[in-house]
Amino acid sequence: MIMNQKIFTLDLSVEATSAYILICTMTESGTPVTIESVGTFWNDTSEALAKALEELNNHRVIYEALDHKKVRQYYINPPDLWETPAE
Repeated sequence: MIMNQKIFTLDLSVEATSAYILICTMTESGTPVTIESVGTFWNDTSEALAKALEELNNHRVIYEALDHKKVRQYYINPPDLWETPAE
């Protein structure tokens, strides 16, 4: 299983944690993780999704890369790269 329990120790927002779990599920199933593919399962606004992805990116939980079709995809970083929010 790709999901790492460390996500619960980072003190991220509920939305960011939910987005992480969704990204893990999609990654495990082999589904490319794009804002559109995540958005089909997201139960909140597109703005909330964008903010959750930004939070995950800011804490290095995920990173973005363009695929061969120039579509932005999201990938999970190893947990040792994750950064705890500054207090």
